[in-house]
Amino acid sequence: MAEKKLRVVSEEERRAQPLTLLEAVEDGDVLAILKAQRRIIAESLATASENTKPQYSNELTKLTKLITEEEGRRAVERGENSVVARTDDEAWDSSAI
Repeated sequence: MAEKKLRVVSEEERRAQPLTLLEAVEDGDVLAILKAQRRIIAESLATASENTKPQYSNELTKLTKLITEEEGRRAVERGENSVVARTDDEAWDSSAI
């Protein structure tokens, strides 16, 4: 039997697999948290009793809307015409007032 060699997984490969809810919370990534919650609800919907399916379905719809909004916000931030700048915090200089 051929021996398998282990290797370090790149960040891109790691991100290709969806994060669990705990991993997403630890990362602090809002989009990953929302997607993990949506996966949990979608999986639960398949086995839910008939009287709880509408509730799960409503929550799934709300999460999908939040995910769409977050993805849109991130797309705007990445855009060329974005006014959002990633800068370090600086101490306030009140002498210019």
